[in-house]
Amino acid sequence: MLTAVIWLRERHQDQREIGGDTALSGEQFAELLAYMQALRDWPQSPDFPNSEHRPIAPAWIAGQTE
Repeated sequence: MLTAVIWLRERHQDQREIGGDTALSGEQFAELLAYMQALRDWPQSPDFPNSEHRPIAPAWIAGQTE
């Protein structure tokens, strides 16, 4: 869920701030932010808390390591 991916956002932002290469592409970062926002919005959904309607993480997130 949200806490499980915050480190990805923070790592990407840190890498950009120090001027280094980023582990995520710009497209992946945008997908990550959209996924995080969908998780924030989910509790207001009429389908909450039904996990079948939980936002689905982009598949590439599973391959990331902390």
